[in-house]
Amino acid sequence: MRKVGLIAVLVALAGMAWYFIAGASTVTNSSASMSKPKGNGDAQQDLIVVTPWELTAMDPSKSGFIFQRLQIAETLVDAKQNAELQPMLAQSWSSNDKGDVWTFVLRDDVVFHDGSPLTADDVVKSLQVALTKPTALESAAISNIKAIDSKTVEITLDKPLMSFPAYLAHATSIILASASFDENNEVTKLLGTGPYYVTKFEPPQKIEQKAFADYWGEKAKIQDVTYLANSRSETRTLLAQSKPNYLVFTLDSASLTRLQQDPNLQVQSKSLARTIEYKVNADNPLFHDVAVRQALSDAIDRQGLARSVMHAENAAAAQILPPIFKDWQIKTPTQTPDPAAIKQRLLDAGFTVDSNGMLQKNGKPFKFTLRTFSDRPELPIIATALQAQWKKIGVDVDVSVGNFSDIPAGHQDGTLEMGLYARNYGMTPDPVGSLIEDFDPNGSDWGVMNWQNAALSKDLLTLETTKGNDVATKKRVSQIIFDERPVVPVVYYQQNAAAHKSLKGLEIDGLERNFYLNKLSW
Repeated sequence: MRKVGLIAVLVALAGMAWYFIAGASTVTNSSASMSKPKGNGDAQQDLIVVTPWELTAMDPSKSGFIFQRLQIAETLVDAKQNAELQPMLAQSWSSNDKGDVWTFVLRDDVVFHDGSPLTADDVVKSLQVALTKPTALESAAISNIKAIDSKTVEITLDKPLMSFPAYLAHATSIILASASFDENNEVTKLLGTGPYYVTKFEPPQKIEQKAFADYWGEKAKIQDVTYLANSRSETRTLLAQSKPNYLVFTLDSASLTRLQQDPNLQVQSKSLARTIEYKVNADNPLFHDVAVRQALSDAIDRQGLARSVMHAENAAAAQILPPIFKDWQIKTPTQTPDPAAIKQRLLDAGFTVDSNGMLQKNGKPFKFTLRTFSDRPELPIIATALQAQWKKIGVDVDVSVGNFSDIPAGHQDGTLEMGLYARNYGMTPDPVGSLIEDFDPNGSDWGVMNWQNAALSKDLLTLETTKGNDVATKKRVSQIIFDERPVVPVVYYQQNAAAHKSLKGLEIDGLERNFYLNKLSW
């Protein structure tokens, strides 16, 4: 064990050394001034933001979520922390009674980073290009986007969609100046409208950005920000403690105690609109019976996982939509798993036990493979915990830790038995869009597999086409999913961030849309 620990430390130090090399220009140029925090509102002190997410391209369909969080580019529609929509580049919007024609009126005082004014033509250009890419707009059934005048955009849909404005809050719907695109509609310059503009773009690790003096909203106080990507959670933890001007996100929950004991650091944690959940292949004879799906779910010690893995008492997830979506919340029973009683329920459902006490049916063991991936470090740990908890009721699970793409690939070729992943229900702040995609009767890569429910489909169609906040239908949707459990929540994801105490204004966005860099100061 000591040898393994020594190797882990050496790997972490090697990663850190590489990391400093990757960000050489920034770190070297400012290392003297970073030896201790200047504080006292010094806007000249730069900030280095570290996350696991690499930059793949300037294309918003690939890296738009990073540009949005770094406040380089903005969307027409924004969302408050309670997921309520609010104006951003569009000061207002409205629809016809049917909900298939939407009109957006733009703000008057917005300019792009090249000094050109925001116009309806820029919006039309960005959204039309987005429509040709794998973006959220794909599922909105858009038939036409046109400029009515210089400040008004009209979007026509093939079918009514009352939650359509939420699609325009998605990171892949960011608005760039028309000059950002070349003749092939590829992004060659990131000309957004946010409080920061790009001075250097070096994929896959680095962006340098500077405060934009002509920003229409609250102007940034810290003038220079560098974004660095590093996928190793151990390295990110070391970076949080290495320099006073690092702001580090997505910290391994196992490292939180150590960071919280550092007197120089502030550590924040917040439950996100993201749920760690598993899906089953309902065509598999083991999971076809709802009684079996319910027994597996009831055998999970969610509170124990919340405490031991997520280090958060409020992270236990009994329903798939996190508490931020309050209109969707239903009452669910709170109970401590009773393995003996749950095993008896499975025996009542037709299983028998073998000589080792493990369940079987028709001579075949109750055994399956759970696939997950390590991009989010909690997933393999939770998968192993589920394996142990289900063993108590006589279920034999193989855990397979592979790549992020293994679950959708297994869904497509039909080989997936069970997949564990983290689903972001805040990508469009109104979760109707995510639910329609995930619970499509034909299945979804990150949703149901060989499962459908006519009542659920009808209710989702009602929410899609009816004006107003239909809370009763939302709760009915949540209840059907809870009762049927084709997708089962385990815990709600926690965002953990750390920075030096001299950094003021640190706030975590529960919808994962914004780092609020313009609100930060020293």
